Amino acid sequence: MYPCKNLEDVWPNRQAFCFNMIDALLKKESQGIGYFIKSLVMKCKTILPVAIICLLAIGCKSKIALNYNDMIVDKQKALGKSMDEAAPQLKNYFASFQYDSIASVSSKMESRIDTIIKEIAKKPAPRVKQGENFKKAALHYFDYMKSIYTSYKNYGLQNSPEGRQIQLQVMSMIINNEGKMIAEMQKAQKIFAKDNGFKIQPSKQNSSLARD
Repeated sequence: MYPCKNLEDVWPNRQAFCFNMIDALLKKESQGIGYFIKSLVMKCKTILPVAIICLLAIGCKSKIALNYNDMIVDKQKALGKSMDEAAPQLKNYFASFQYDSIASVSSKMESRIDTIIKEIAKKPAPRVKQGENFKKAALHYFDYMKSIYTSYKNYGLQNSPEGRQIQLQVMSMIINNEGKMIAEMQKAQKIFAKDNGFKIQPSKQNSSLARD
């Protein structure tokens, strides 16, 4: 079998996902807002993972599809690394109410994700089955990830407690779409793999690549 990459298990055990930083607000905000934020944290700890795809038949188009898939996964892994680096900073800034710093770090993350989006958009979709649809799904997913940091940034830019509470509601709406966004991305990849001769197999946890 041919080793490749999959989005089904991207970022396994990524318990330090950026929304963990909101835990710090639980001790500071009112009872109602605290419960609200806690629900956000609980819901946002499962993110897309990295797995493997096994090529059933190595044809020219299958190889092209495989390379495009791996490119998308590599960009997601790079984003995961940036998120891990930003998470402790943001957690500290949320806990100490350093709103300007929250906005600054979140703005930088926005820019990094925007670069990924532009790179994917600029690269033509592979001329294989479901190539355009898989590209659209990837762009939609990264747009969603960008919106997470936009909500952080907007929270930090608020000048009043009322404004921040409103922004927390916006964050909640974004997070409530997490499962849907992950499912859509996984579904698009499974269809892309199936139509181009791939068989998706879950990887072992803490492993991004495997061989069959």
